[in-house]
Amino acid sequence: MNSMSYGLGSDHTKEKINLLPTKSLRTPLDAIVEQDDDGFIARITDVPLYGYGDDPVEAIDALKCEIESLYDDLMENDDFTEEWLTIKDFLKKRIIV
Repeated sequence: MNSMSYGLGSDHTKEKINLLPTKSLRTPLDAIVEQDDDGFIARITDVPLYGYGDDPVEAIDALKCEIESLYDDLMENDDFTEEWLTIKDFLKKRIIV
């Protein structure tokens, strides 16, 4: 999974994401993994992205793909709202190409 975890409580786990599928990170991203009725949801605390899976590893892996996909989309141009440009700047500072 290339992440470290530590408990937040009975139904939450905090993960440190250190790598994306094809990119590296300068510093880890904090993610929260929660169990829901149908599986697990992983989210990062700095960007409105989510990953879903049958288990925590699958949810984190899906989240990593979502982060990388968003990064690639945002790098195409600057025709975004201020909110997305702020997220783009955040990801540019964290992701090593």
